[in-house]
Amino acid sequence: MIERITFLLVPSEKAMKPESYSYLPPLSIGTLGGYLNQKGYAVMLYDLNTVGIDSYSDDIEDYHFIYNKDMVLSYIAGEIHSEVERFMEYLLRDIPLEDRQIVGISCGADFSLFQLHSAFLLAKYIERKYKVPVVIGGNNITYLTSFKDIYKELIEEVLKNFHYIMKGPGAIVWAEFLDILNGRSDKDVKELDGMVYLHGDEIIENPEQDPCIVRPDWLNLKMEPYYVKVKEVTNGKEEVENEIHIFKWPYYLTKYVNDVRKKQNKEGYLKTLVLPYIFNYNCPYACAFCSESDEKRKRVIMGEVDKVVEDLIYLSNKYHTNYFYFLNNAVNASPKFLDELCKQLIACKADLKWSDCARFNNMTYERLSLMKRAGCRKLVFGFETASLKLIDLVEKNIDLNHAEQVMEWCYELGIFVDLEVIIGLPQENDDDFNATIEYITKNKKKINYLAINEFFVVPNSKIGRYPDQYGIKLIRNIITYEKILKTSQKGLRDTKLSHAANFKLYKYNEVNGRSYREISEKNKVYLRYINGLQNKEFDEVEYVHRIIERKC
Repeated sequence: MIERITFLLVPSEKAMKPESYSYLPPLSIGTLGGYLNQKGYAVMLYDLNTVGIDSYSDDIEDYHFIYNKDMVLSYIAGEIHSEVERFMEYLLRDIPLEDRQIVGISCGADFSLFQLHSAFLLAKYIERKYKVPVVIGGNNITYLTSFKDIYKELIEEVLKNFHYIMKGPGAIVWAEFLDILNGRSDKDVKELDGMVYLHGDEIIENPEQDPCIVRPDWLNLKMEPYYVKVKEVTNGKEEVENEIHIFKWPYYLTKYVNDVRKKQNKEGYLKTLVLPYIFNYNCPYACAFCSESDEKRKRVIMGEVDKVVEDLIYLSNKYHTNYFYFLNNAVNASPKFLDELCKQLIACKADLKWSDCARFNNMTYERLSLMKRAGCRKLVFGFETASLKLIDLVEKNIDLNHAEQVMEWCYELGIFVDLEVIIGLPQENDDDFNATIEYITKNKKKINYLAINEFFVVPNSKIGRYPDQYGIKLIRNIITYEKILKTSQKGLRDTKLSHAANFKLYKYNEVNGRSYREISEKNKVYLRYINGLQNKEFDEVEYVHRIIERKC
């Protein structure tokens, strides 16, 4: 009987410079651990981002094998390479796997080839050394299979050499999978939701499992790497300062603020956790640029209010924190659910502080006031553009006047407002861009932070499926697997490294309009300009941190 399971989250490039980033405890392995632990399994969790790979080597050349396609593919196929063996041994040096009966590897969610290759190399190493089955999952598997034409060689080698590759939500699938291995089910593993496998030469992807609301539990995971510093509260002023510290900044920047605070004042600070939690899945809207507009998109899945409140109080008590980052598509996907959640949090005096993503739709002053009393301190709104033409084209379903009013209400109530902005949507011209600039400038005092993104075509979105309806023609195969690896390796030491570019694999020309090169050059101009509207304090915090870092 398989009873003892270990889940590993592979490291990302950020793990090479841990002093520059703040991490939330990983929800992926936390939900798997929580669900299977309740089912009676003995689960151990390890986040390899926190095992100190920055001390493995300061020379990026020592990681060259991760970006060497031929070496990765041959290792997966069974050939041994000493560089790979040394690194895998280092990653697992303090992790007891001798008594484990099965290992699950999460390959992360950052569209990162460092993560993906590390996952496959680690899986092969563990299978060979410990003679246990390995299951590989994580959002990067979905990324990989979204671009089968580009990653075909890698996918096929992986599927030839590993029996268990799954994508999509994993908690229920894992329980069903273990029932099969333990002889409690006659089902074939290949019938399970989300399984990816080869049938002859064809890559088969089973439909993904519907997600469910699971209370995470980080079990044995050492939580020290996820701590942030807050002031010891002796009055209301310090509590407000802590809320600003936790919620004002994009989360990765809280590490910078921590370091500045630590150097300025070593006393009067405590360590606390900020915990991730999800209580709804799937978006009720279908913006054409988003994966939520997939033709296979599923109904919105909501938790039960009573159970969500129970989960949050349990987590707050167990981990001694009242700070949460909710990771929902939209906190107000169901106004009825949101209102009841807030009322129950207020009634039970939970005293939680939290942030989440939101839509402007259905927000009222009364609802926002209720949310503030229930602990809401920041909302990240999907704004994207102020061009009425583009709003209509991509089916954004946003009322700009109402959005402006919502931001005013948030400002009045003391709720931080972050805006998601997209530059380079199909058919965007100077007039469309200027409309966005004017709108942001007009409302600048109400806006905390701009999350600025350059548009890319998501294959399963409406734009990806029906590009002609949006006046564009997709161009595939400009970017290759080899080119992605080369670019990723070049950026290995960049502390601002983002792998969003790894999702920008399909370029496009406008029908009877601009070429993708013209679009790209114009986007560079737009991005430089709109970045200049960012509140300067975000840049200043990074600048101060780097000065301190150089002096240490």
